[in-house]
Amino acid sequence: MAHGPKKHLKCVAAPKHWMLDKLTGDEVKKICMQRFIKIDDKVRTDITYPTGFMDVISIDKTAENFRLIYDTKGHFALHCITPEEAKYKLCKREAPGSLDGVHVKDANGNSFASQLSNIFVKGNKPWISLPHGKGIHLTIAEERDKRLAAKQSSG
Repeated sequence: MAHGPKKHLKCVAAPKHWMLDKLTGDEVKKICMQRFIKIDDKVRTDITYPTGFMDVISIDKTAENFRLIYDTKGHFALHCITPEEAKYKLCKREAPGSLDGVHVKDANGNSFASQLSNIFVKGNKPWISLPHGKGIHLTIAEERDKRLAAKQSSG
C-alpha cells in the first residue's frame, strides 16, 4: 500500500545553495592556502598542523580570535577572546634543553658518554671494594675470550 508521495530529495539533485556536510577537506585547504589562519600569531598553511592547549587561533579576515581550552568534560573547546587577549600565551611548554654530558674512561680503557647528573667523583680511588672485575660489564665475546685464556693458561 502506498502512503503518499515521497518527500525526500536525493543529494544528487540537491540545489547548490544547500549546506550539505562535506567529507572532503577542500574548503579547509582553500581557506588555509589563502593564508587567513594564524596559530599563535604565525600563518599556517598546513591543514594537519596540530593545535594544542592554550593555542591562539586568529582569523584576520573576520577579525576573530579563539583560544583552545578544555571544557568541563575534558574536551577541547574554542573560546572567543579579544584581540588584546590574543597577544599573549597563557601556557607555554619549554623543553629542559640539552643535558650536560661527560666522557668517562673505565679501568679497561673503554670510554663512554654519560649525563653529568649520573656521575660524581670523590678522590682518585673508590671508597668501597669493587666486585670481581672492578665492576666492569664485559660483552659476551670478551667473557668468552677471558675464559679461554684462563683455560689455556691453567691447562
